[in-house]
Amino acid sequence: MELIWSQPGFKYCNEPLNLRNPYVRKYFGITEWCDLFNCDTSSTLQSYFQAFCDGRLRFKNPNPFNRYYRPITHRIVFKMIDGGWDRINWFRDTFNGRIVYLLRHPIAVSISRKELPTLHALLHSDYRRHFTNEQREYAQRILASGSKLERGVLSWCLQNMVPLREATDDWAIVSYEQMVLDPYPVIEYLTDKLQLPIPERMIDRLTAPSGVRAKSNKETQQLLEKKDADKRHRLVEKWRKEVDRAEERSAMQILERFQLDVYKFGDVLPADWLWVNSRNPINGH
Repeated sequence: MELIWSQPGFKYCNEPLNLRNPYVRKYFGITEWCDLFNCDTSSTLQSYFQAFCDGRLRFKNPNPFNRYYRPITHRIVFKMIDGGWDRINWFRDTFNGRIVYLLRHPIAVSISRKELPTLHALLHSDYRRHFTNEQREYAQRILASGSKLERGVLSWCLQNMVPLREATDDWAIVSYEQMVLDPYPVIEYLTDKLQLPIPERMIDRLTAPSGVRAKSNKETQQLLEKKDADKRHRLVEKWRKEVDRAEERSAMQILERFQLDVYKFGDVLPADWLWVNSRNPINGH
């Protein structure tokens, strides 16, 4: 979000579907996660997001003292991590949008999450229609008796299975791991997909701490600031210090049940198809 916001004409809207935020509940008009994932909320979603696009809702606007604040903008980057996974193409078509879909290793994500606010709702709302009976029964068993790690990976699978199945060629699908280890091809890719005019700003932004820096522990913050490849590689594999091989194997088997091949047991990096290759290096990178 912050890389894209560095480009001219943008403002951002950070987590407009996060129902834990009282202002989101107030202005959105939806207060329960199950209601968010039900099929009959399209008109509510359209009215809510149109109000951001028209400038009528401003409670998610950037701080005017931030570096790239602009009083007049013509594009918005919406960062959504708490919903809308089965409506991505609807968002694109309704609001003339372009999609950037960011993936990270499910175990790393699960360890970083303090809570799983949407997990129950994904299995007890209309969203459950996306899964087979066998998948739903399997998910319910994990929900009832799985470990914290298994429930986290299950949540990751339920969220990502549907978008990856419905992704089209116009999406930009990228990985956190490559953004850490080999970001320049990704910036080039985003520049092409989103028609961004000043990729150099994104390169400059790579070494700056993000707005969610406070959520990272001290080790992560230090590694993020390092340019040394070996040290940055530790950033994408440090989750291995918190799980043993048996726990990793058990967690990664959940992806197999949901036919997800983007990450596999034994690998910290994503599948080859997700790795972006450079075509026209930017400023020699």
